[in-house]
Amino acid sequence: MLETPDAMDLLADDGLPMAQRSSEGVARLIRKAILDGRLQPGQPLRERALAEELGISRTPIREALFILHGEGLIDLIPNRGATVRTITATDVAEIYALRAVLESHAAATAAEHVTDADLARLEEAYARLERIGDHGSAHEQADADLQLHAAIAQATGNQLLRTMIGQVHAFTVTYRSQYPYSPEQVRRANVQHRAIIDALRDNDAKRAEELMREHVSWSRELALAHFSEGDPAGPSARPLPAG
Repeated sequence: MLETPDAMDLLADDGLPMAQRSSEGVARLIRKAILDGRLQPGQPLRERALAEELGISRTPIREALFILHGEGLIDLIPNRGATVRTITATDVAEIYALRAVLESHAAATAAEHVTDADLARLEEAYARLERIGDHGSAHEQADADLQLHAAIAQATGNQLLRTMIGQVHAFTVTYRSQYPYSPEQVRRANVQHRAIIDALRDNDAKRAEELMREHVSWSRELALAHFSEGDPAGPSARPLPAG
């Protein structure tokens, strides 16, 4: 078990087969544990304890921690090891600035290359968003939202761009899953998503780019507002509350 104040079993929900216990598989397990709150901000991730729990060597553990560090989900401090990163409002502002650049470019590129298969995936992702609505958990809302954004990235046909967007999405989902959208926010997000999909269907790169930039900007304001709730100082470098 993990040598932490609140021990948990990272395999409790996954049952990862031994054949999949690679660095990527371990990174997926730890990422999920961070996302669902079993691993809290500031919690240490000790290589030896993780290796013993998963029944593997420390090499894939170490590689997985480097993957998650690259995604911004954990901190790696020399001579102190890894800890789950505490996300701040500054982090949120910076990641949304990156998203605005990457995803508006992706929307424009997708509009020029989108196929019928891409559009079918987008419609499926949009239908899932509508089904979840404001009834789903924050985690379900966030996952459905980012799946639609990932489908847009896929429609670009640019693997490097998809990889970069995937990295910022991995960071995004860790705090986006902490707060649900209200019915009105769900409605507005779906209106924005619908407009983006329609622009892609029309192969209108300029409109798709502008709509995506506006959507990401709106999402940024919601995320930063989450930090400022109950804080008269506003969205500063205050840690995101867990749970």
